Amino acid sequence: MATNEAYMVVGGCGFLGRHIVEMLLARGEQNVSVFDIVQRHFDSNVTFYIGDLASSEDVTNAIKKSGATCVFHTASPAHGAGRTIYELVNVSGTRNLIDSCFDSTVRRLVYTSSAGTVYNGEKDNINVDERLDYPAVALDAYNETKVSAEKMVIRANSPELLTCAIRPSGIFGPGDRQMITGFYSVVLNNQTKFQIGDNTNLADFTYVTNVAHAHLLAMDKLADVYPYFSFRDPISYVDASMGKYRIPTSDAHPLGPNTSPTESDLLLAQRFESGEQDPRDLRPVLRNKLDQFGEEAQEESDSPADGVHVAGQVFFVTNGEPIYFWDFARTIWRQLGHTPPYIIAIPTSIGLILAMLAELFSKLTRREPGFTKFRVSQATQQRYYDIEKARRILGYEPIVGLDEGMKRWTSWYKGELEKQQLVRDTEKTK
Repeated sequence: MATNEAYMVVGGCGFLGRHIVEMLLARGEQNVSVFDIVQRHFDSNVTFYIGDLASSEDVTNAIKKSGATCVFHTASPAHGAGRTIYELVNVSGTRNLIDSCFDSTVRRLVYTSSAGTVYNGEKDNINVDERLDYPAVALDAYNETKVSAEKMVIRANSPELLTCAIRPSGIFGPGDRQMITGFYSVVLNNQTKFQIGDNTNLADFTYVTNVAHAHLLAMDKLADVYPYFSFRDPISYVDASMGKYRIPTSDAHPLGPNTSPTESDLLLAQRFESGEQDPRDLRPVLRNKLDQFGEEAQEESDSPADGVHVAGQVFFVTNGEPIYFWDFARTIWRQLGHTPPYIIAIPTSIGLILAMLAELFSKLTRREPGFTKFRVSQATQQRYYDIEKARRILGYEPIVGLDEGMKRWTSWYKGELEKQQLVRDTEKTK
């Protein structure tokens, strides 16, 4: 449903930003503008402001001219751009944007953060929720600056400017030229037969339409307050791909902590915490997936004023369908027309050593490393997140399931490859 707000999408020519713009237009919004450093796409229904987010003058000029009341901050440099660029865009740019919002008609700001803000590359993120603190040392300079930006956005929340942050994990879909290129390069390099680790690590990937949907929900509900009684009932299954499968965020989990554990419950919890759990153990029954709302659910007041505010919050957003990393990779390769002839499983420890050597060699030769410790950690560690908070407070549900999302993604990319080949063939005939 269209609103009377004026929307600006910062980074609106980027992968996620473009999808947010399209979703705003699809629901009939009449006042949509984009701020970006280049104009990659054109739509007559959108006003473009070209500028540098690191320039406070450019940002202020665009916001004031647009008359924006709601801003989506999706701008973020690609991985590999280097600390200097990360600082300029993620830190200085976010600071400029917040200052300009306070000095204008903007009353709502939704920031695109990252699930990587709580991941340090050394410890698994096993179905963690928003209570997990930032690591003492960030995974890399990119995530370090994303943490700084997220903190700024949340600290800026006030009656004058309502803010929140969305933390997606592994965004993929049409328009992505980073993740899909990485997967396809493995095919081109004839490396698909190699597997680092034992493929028992679950990871979360999120279709871009679902991420855009979460952003619009957050923007629409920023001023909302949810009374305590709204946290007392279980919520439904996520069944976008797998049917009524008991995934971490579903009514398979009772509300609140287990206050009367049996000996069997205690044993399961102890086994889980020791890292020696049986694969058949779902989760420690002493700490289920609604514990973060346990206190709210016990409150007696039904007054909205005493409830949970959307503004000032961070939200993990995923497809709600964790998948084994190498299963995800091989599905992508198969849909792109390639199946590994056989599998050579390399222990994680060996993979880390090889990555260290590859990084050292790249420094000596001054070339971009194709095999890194970061990639090893991404391929071998558990990284999936509890989206109960987004589902319960924002009303978020994935629109496109993981299976369908992968098909749309690879279909789009195959079309892009065909276009590239056509250009090359045309150039040859000249």
